[in-house]
Amino acid sequence: MIEVVKSRLKPMFWLKSFHLVLMLSLTILLYIVGCTVSSRDSLQSETSINIKVKKVAILPFYNISGYRDAGKIVANIFVTEMFKSGRFRVEESGNIAQFMIQERMDTIGEIEIERLTILGKRMGVDAVMTGTVEEFAEGGSAYPVPIVSITARMIDSSSGKLIWSGQNKRRGDDYIIVLDLGEVRSLTTLTQKVVREMIDTIK
Repeated sequence: MIEVVKSRLKPMFWLKSFHLVLMLSLTILLYIVGCTVSSRDSLQSETSINIKVKKVAILPFYNISGYRDAGKIVANIFVTEMFKSGRFRVEESGNIAQFMIQERMDTIGEIEIERLTILGKRMGVDAVMTGTVEEFAEGGSAYPVPIVSITARMIDSSSGKLIWSGQNKRRGDDYIIVLDLGEVRSLTTLTQKVVREMIDTIK
C-alpha cells in the first residue's frame, strides 16, 4: 500500500516542478523582451536613402553635460567607431583642429555653410558631422549607473543639406539581460555602445 502511494506522488511532484520551471522561464523571457524594447525607445534617427558618403570630418561636439571635455571625448569615439565600421574614411582629428584654428572657429557644434564648403574642398570630405552632448555622467548618487545622451547630425559638405541626424540616450542598466547580467558600469564603454547604435542607423 505504501509503495502505491509513493508511485502516485512522483508524477504529481514532477508536474509541479515542470510548471515552476515553465513559469520561471516565461518570467525571464518577458523581462528580457521588456528591457530590450525599453532600451530602444530612446534611439531616434532620420536618414536619407542611399547616402553616398565615403569620407567624413567629425568636429568636436558641443558640450552642455557639465562633464569636462565630454564634447572632445564623444567626437573621438565617433572617429574610432566610424573607422572601425569599415563604411567610412575619417579625417584625422589633428587636421580638423588645425583647420578650426586657421578659420578662427570659436563655436563648437556648429559650422557655417561657407566654412563647410572650404573644409570639404580642402580635406576632400563628403560630409561633416557635428553634434551635442546633453548628458555624460559616471554612476554616482544621482544616477547609480553611467548615463549618456548624444545628438548628432551629418551635413553634406557641398550643399549644406542635412543628410542624417540621430539622438540616443542610454543608461548603463538599459543593457541588463537578467538580474545584473549585462549592466554597463564604465562611462567609456557605454559611450561606445551609444555611438555604435547611432552609426548603425546611417543607411
